[in-house]
Amino acid sequence: MRSLLLSLLLAVPFAAVAVPMTNDDVIKMVKGGLGEATVIQAIDAAEAGFDTSPDGLVKLKQGGVSDSVIQRIIGRKGAAPAAAACKDCGTVTAIREIDKPGQATGVGAVAGGVLGGVLGRQLGGSSHRTAGTVVGAAGGAVAGHMIEKKARSGKTFEIGVRFDDGSSRVFTQDTHPSLNTGARVKLVNGALTPL
Repeated sequence: MRSLLLSLLLAVPFAAVAVPMTNDDVIKMVKGGLGEATVIQAIDAAEAGFDTSPDGLVKLKQGGVSDSVIQRIIGRKGAAPAAAACKDCGTVTAIREIDKPGQATGVGAVAGGVLGGVLGRQLGGSSHRTAGTVVGAAGGAVAGHMIEKKARSGKTFEIGVRFDDGSSRVFTQDTHPSLNTGARVKLVNGALTPL
């Protein structure tokens, strides 16, 4: 039984389980010192899994691959077509945290004034109740106003994005973004989502 299984495994051609050749494979062959004719012959014999997008071709050139080899890769029937440009895709260029000052509505001043007036009246004693009330109300109103502003303050985050079409936009959100500078994003229904 064991010898039958071994015979069947050896009968399967190795090409049937071969992995498609990629741009990285070509760069590896060139850097390994193989000649141009040998690399082209290997490209012609292999199943193609090449990236012929502009980024893929630039990576080949930067890897030391000659124009003749690159043109052979482009000419392969099995080469993957260049990816369609995504008009809503881009790269995060900057993230900036901004302190957002609070806006007072007056409720804090009124509440602080009332509380300060009551305390001022108590502390002023019997002979200075009116003065204590006025001073307490004024001080309480100022303190209440400041406390309300502080309670309503917060942070906003500006996210700069450069889109693949060359345009740039800045997006503002109140929560800390789950993105980093350099992250690839897509604009979906007005919100940035990671790619």
